[in-house]
Amino acid sequence: MKSFTVRTLTGPTLLCLTAIVLASSNSVAQDASQYYTVQHPEQFRINWKEFYRDADARTGAVRARFPHTLDLPYGPDVKQRLDVYSPIRKPQHAPVFLFLHGGGFREGDRAQYGYISAPFADKGVVTVVASYHLTGSGSQYPVQVDDTRLAIKWIYQHIAEFGGDPNRIVVGGHSAGAILAADVGVNRGWMKAAGIPAEALRGIAPISGPYDLRTDGRPGELDVYAPTLQAQEQASPLLHIHDPAPNAVIAIGAEETAGNTMSTSQDLAKRLKEAGASAVFLSMAGKDHRGTVQALGDEHSELFKDVLAMVEKST
Repeated sequence: MKSFTVRTLTGPTLLCLTAIVLASSNSVAQDASQYYTVQHPEQFRINWKEFYRDADARTGAVRARFPHTLDLPYGPDVKQRLDVYSPIRKPQHAPVFLFLHGGGFREGDRAQYGYISAPFADKGVVTVVASYHLTGSGSQYPVQVDDTRLAIKWIYQHIAEFGGDPNRIVVGGHSAGAILAADVGVNRGWMKAAGIPAEALRGIAPISGPYDLRTDGRPGELDVYAPTLQAQEQASPLLHIHDPAPNAVIAIGAEETAGNTMSTSQDLAKRLKEAGASAVFLSMAGKDHRGTVQALGDEHSELFKDVLAMVEKST
């Protein structure tokens, strides 16, 4: 059984934790050794095996230092789980940062990205790291977007029990997770039906993602997530900006030159500004696709500082 730190809780969260104990044998992280990027290293310039090994080690160190509660269900599926990382001293009305991992919609798990929370916890921010359905289970758009919305709804309903402020939510993500973060943030029209005030979503931080899915993606990734032109159009955040979150940090590594990731990141920042949002575009010198997400967990990086400023701005 996976270990986790439990606060004294009542009501819905206590029921959630009971469900965790009953279902924990099924709620395990993906085995990174089986990931496509690890199994086929010759297809990638980045050593993803080394990346995941480092991510596991860094996450283990964070869990040894900060209070955390693992495997909280926001839905019935084994992938509809999230982890909450808290400052050492339980805060009150703290801003909340939701992080969504990358992996081309076919790999990745929240258990490998807990390290993102460390610099945020040091600054009094409650961090939530969520998993979502992957394409290997047959799940395609809009399942992953629906998962993201459900995770935000869970945060709105339960995060106060961890000292977070449900009305101060910022959503960020890397690669595939960046597409999801942008999707829920460029048009907040879905929030009313979910019982969440639009003002609760204060900002988004999409990192290293393409935002027009009609023209980008390696075979087996975006074309599986959104396999038809109609689905690709619907799944492209760049094409659906209306009532966006008021703040955004859109970041990409300067070394990321493949596909349309750079151009659509620039376009996303431009169009969000045109729609009235405050949007920062950040091109990170010397960073590749791996380096950008690692920078988010580095308190000294420009990316972390920009995202933290946005999170703290949500007062």
